[in-house]
Amino acid sequence: MLINFKVSNFRSIKDEQVLSLVASNYDRSLPENLINPPQTGIPKLKLLKGAGISGANASGKSNVLSGLLFMSNFVRKSAMRIGPGEPTGVMPFCLDSKYLSKPSSFEINVIIEGIRYEYGFSLDRQKVVHEFLVAYPRGAAQRWFDRTFDELKNEYSWKHSSVNFKLDKDLRDKTRPNSLFVSTAAQFNNAPLMSLYNWFKAGLFFINLGAEDWFAPNFTATMIEEQKPQVQAIIELLKTADFGIIDAKVQHREMSPEEIRDNVPPSIFREIEKDGKLTQMNIMEIKLRHQGSNNGESFIDFSEESAGTRRFFSLLGPWLDTLEKGYTVLLDELETSLHPLLVREFLRLLFSEKYNSKGAQIIFTTHNPFILDTDLIRRDQIWFTEKDEEGGTHLYPLTDYKPRNNESLTRGYLAGRYGAVPFIPDGLKKS
Repeated sequence: MLINFKVSNFRSIKDEQVLSLVASNYDRSLPENLINPPQTGIPKLKLLKGAGISGANASGKSNVLSGLLFMSNFVRKSAMRIGPGEPTGVMPFCLDSKYLSKPSSFEINVIIEGIRYEYGFSLDRQKVVHEFLVAYPRGAAQRWFDRTFDELKNEYSWKHSSVNFKLDKDLRDKTRPNSLFVSTAAQFNNAPLMSLYNWFKAGLFFINLGAEDWFAPNFTATMIEEQKPQVQAIIELLKTADFGIIDAKVQHREMSPEEIRDNVPPSIFREIEKDGKLTQMNIMEIKLRHQGSNNGESFIDFSEESAGTRRFFSLLGPWLDTLEKGYTVLLDELETSLHPLLVREFLRLLFSEKYNSKGAQIIFTTHNPFILDTDLIRRDQIWFTEKDEEGGTHLYPLTDYKPRNNESLTRGYLAGRYGAVPFIPDGLKKS
């Protein structure tokens, strides 16, 4: 479970920005939106099941999520996918020349299997500058290791808790300058660090629903085909969404080369085309059964359904799986091709005690201001992004403005009361 995430000098983010999922002590509303995490150290800590980030186009909403995604990828891949001497791949803030040579920093505060961890690192384009891990297995802080690059000596200095963490000298020596110690240690099954590594590998996911991305329905379809326990919930939710859908079936067939060329999205087509020749491929066919008039029924091919129906169906499986497994998910552009009422349905599932009993968290970006006034989301779950005059992203919570209980948040947001709205020149307003 994520407590907070800190990032600085990354893409449009210049100075340190903090996204917190710690619930406000002053908000007594919607207790079902809260998690009481099993942990040592902070018994009264309550976390949020999710948070929404809103703001103008290009204000940096997606970059907040991208920062945590970069951190996850670097933890998982730096020891294996980045070769000796290769660049780290980090993208510092580029609108200020001073920041191009400064390190970018990433830090999480997270609870894994009841233990709280504070883990972070800083890196430039060539090397890791600093990496540290503090754990709370018995409630009190234990600094397991601290790795810092010494510019004068051109080598790393290491500090560690000799009582609580055994620093393996061989693993330390195997850690390259452009990789993380946690990533390297995981390749050798270092037991104390595997829980943290596995959270990045199997507990944190990223979903992009942007209009330019093709979000496949296969995950949901496979659930239906294999008759997973979530199938009944998928069908019931499709019915609730009022698409006239009463059932779904999945089957496989061979697609001819001509059909492949005509029906597969170009980005996928390029992947399956080899040497200019196409062979047959086995495809999954999805058909949704609709209730018609006079008790009539008919199956409609998935490709003939509306964009909203396809998007809702495609997201249902991953969403329900996230809630069942207790994952942390970063979801960009939640409302793409979805009616506000369908977005509301996804939020209802997220905050439901029935569907989300394992502490799943979903952090999403949105342009939909009407989410603000829904009775499903707390005020401490609403965040905004806005760029300053120098092009740097600022991330801040709605609670900074202390809106009145009876205040229309949607109206206040559209009026610019909380910032994070696009600037429209007067000439465009009058046209």
